[in-house]
Amino acid sequence: MTFDPFGDFATRGYLRNVAKAKDPEIVRRLLHNSFLTGIDAALDYLKARPSLSYDDVLKTHRTLFEAVFPWAGEDRHTNASHIHVKKGAIFFAHPNDIRKAIDYALEKGQDKAFMAEKPGEVMGYLAYGHPFLDGNGRSIMLIHAELASRAGIGIDWAATDKDKYLAALTEGRREFRHASLVSLNKLEQFRAKPERGSFPSIFRSQDPDAMAFIMRRYGTVRLADTLDQFNKPGRAIMKDGLYDDGLVRTHRWIEASQHKIGKAAQANALRSLQDQAEELDRLLADKSKEAQAAEQAFAALKNICEGRDDLKTFAAAFAAAQTEIGEAHSRLDALDGAGDGGLRDKKRAQQKLKDKRLDERKTQQKAFGEHDGELRSAERRLGDGENVPGSELNLRVARSIYRKTFPLYSAAKGRLVYRERLDAAAKGGFVEKHRAIADKAVKDADASDVERVRIERRVRELLYDYFDQFGMSSQVGAESEPLREVKPWMEQLISDIESNELRQYERQAREAAEKASTLLRGEFINALTARIGKMERELQSLNRSLYAHPFHNERYSFHRTQVVEFQPILKIIEIAKTSPEALDMLFRGDVPDDFPHKDTILALEALLEDPDKDFTQFEDYRNFYTFEIHMEDVATGRSTRWEQRRGTGSGAEQQVPIYVAIGASLAGVYGSAERRTGKPAGFALAMFDEAFSKMDGKNQRQMMSFYKNLGLQFVIAAPFEKRVAVLEHMDTIVEVDRIGEQSRATVVQLKEKAKRELMAIDPDLMSEDELASRLAAE
Repeated sequence: MTFDPFGDFATRGYLRNVAKAKDPEIVRRLLHNSFLTGIDAALDYLKARPSLSYDDVLKTHRTLFEAVFPWAGEDRHTNASHIHVKKGAIFFAHPNDIRKAIDYALEKGQDKAFMAEKPGEVMGYLAYGHPFLDGNGRSIMLIHAELASRAGIGIDWAATDKDKYLAALTEGRREFRHASLVSLNKLEQFRAKPERGSFPSIFRSQDPDAMAFIMRRYGTVRLADTLDQFNKPGRAIMKDGLYDDGLVRTHRWIEASQHKIGKAAQANALRSLQDQAEELDRLLADKSKEAQAAEQAFAALKNICEGRDDLKTFAAAFAAAQTEIGEAHSRLDALDGAGDGGLRDKKRAQQKLKDKRLDERKTQQKAFGEHDGELRSAERRLGDGENVPGSELNLRVARSIYRKTFPLYSAAKGRLVYRERLDAAAKGGFVEKHRAIADKAVKDADASDVERVRIERRVRELLYDYFDQFGMSSQVGAESEPLREVKPWMEQLISDIESNELRQYERQAREAAEKASTLLRGEFINALTARIGKMERELQSLNRSLYAHPFHNERYSFHRTQVVEFQPILKIIEIAKTSPEALDMLFRGDVPDDFPHKDTILALEALLEDPDKDFTQFEDYRNFYTFEIHMEDVATGRSTRWEQRRGTGSGAEQQVPIYVAIGASLAGVYGSAERRTGKPAGFALAMFDEAFSKMDGKNQRQMMSFYKNLGLQFVIAAPFEKRVAVLEHMDTIVEVDRIGEQSRATVVQLKEKAKRELMAIDPDLMSEDELASRLAAE
């Protein structure tokens, strides 16, 4: 049978080899050639290692066979942990034990004295590990050769008898699989009695070898009762299982069910074996039933084969049996049609009751599990050290201190003081209770206030819906108090509707002025305030970005100027910010003469009541301003407006303001200028043909950087010679070469490192000192 741990031999060949070969001879030649190719590199690698580890074994296999197997360098635990490999009757190490076996072999092999005395035993350990699906022999042979070289010995493999060699490797291994061997000759110096206060002193055994083994492993580990003792140099362990090996601290406490040594562990192992035996008995019973059924079938077939009846007789018997089956089904159908006396309903009721009880049991089991976990946690805390409050050791220490200190005080004199303090504590308890009640009342009040705000918000939303459908009311608005104003109005409105619905029409004329004032204040003024505030923030953001990007030694900035015609609206917005109650005088007709904002109120009313006015101009707040671009000289500070320079400046001076305005407009449309870190950025495309044609390279780079700061993603079409100026700001360059009637496109993508290098050699970004030093170097 072909060895196929991956299950894809038919499609990918033997062990997924790179050639997908299935012929063993071809695979053998591939392995031989790969071994010859990689042996020198593998030996050089092993010689360079100060000591050999499990990772070096994996590296050796990868060096030798990575040309054949894609998984070279992976052990069986990584790629075939479900398979326990054997050869003939010999099982190699289980995948979970491979590393332990190889580590033990390397530990013994790097003991020069042991390696020189027993090199075959080391080879046996390596062979038992069998870490790979293939290529084990060649890999461990190189490892063993390096270990032998370090021990000062050599092995003549050519003179070795293969059969005797394999027999020596496998001798006695099968009886001791998964077992560790102890070299007793190395325990002679550790047979002394454990010192008092050391970890081995708590063990008792009649086997001197077992005690010597414990002394060898843990003879220098101290028992620590306190953290001060635990923190002293050297290895130490506390009663709660905290262990310090001199460098790393770990917790060695385990569940009692996981103990491997001791009477409790023996009892657990016995119970586990009994469970396994019961499971095997159950399986045996099932298999016995299957065997009995098979024997009965065999006997029936035997009778048929040995009988003298012909096929016609069997056919007649089969037909008669089929007739009986049909009659039986008919009787069953008749019984089914006659009814079952409510048995099905009872069965369903019982099934529901069973499901209910199962759900209750699950709930109880879950609660039991939680309580059991808490119990185990409490038991662990009780067994902690003396520094853990509530532990048994802490309680014993506290009792010991109490017994020592109690005789030092006069109990009779202390009782009076104790009673006074107890009474004071009791009174203080009432204060605390009242304070707790007060805190709860405050929290409840806060929660009620939050709920009140939510209800008020809902009331205002419903009022908005009502006003949208039936018109505004002069008595209440969306900002009115729900209980004090809205509720009486609502009750009165319901009463009016029930008594005389026509009364609503009588109030329409009277409510018109109030409605206009409310709409102007609640919708028009507030909306304009928010939009103008947003516009000012966008202008500030654009000006900050323009300040960092000067063009031909000038800094650009956007400015706005109020249109005289709309100044009353803009003034009323400023008034609403500081004196919102002033808006109540709108459309009242009786504004007092001493009212400070009378002129503004009258001007606004005249503007809004003008019948010849086109009200579409009020829809866009930008109609209230004129916008200009100012250019300020970086050196002199002299400022110039775009209106003054237009038609007189150079080509670049004419073109830069236009591109600045285009970028600002696109950023305003896309909303990209107000993007914040951590928020998703949307699509903000800007496409140009013959972009920046009249600008020099420095201005082009500044413009590209300015667009980037605005959050724009730009696509530009420009002549080939222009690309040098914009490379550091582009992600992709598409060069189009036209040859006759054909065109060819070449795509080049620039990554961040390339952009940084281009910016590093950009003369415009260098200081004078850097530029001078670079010129001197060249």
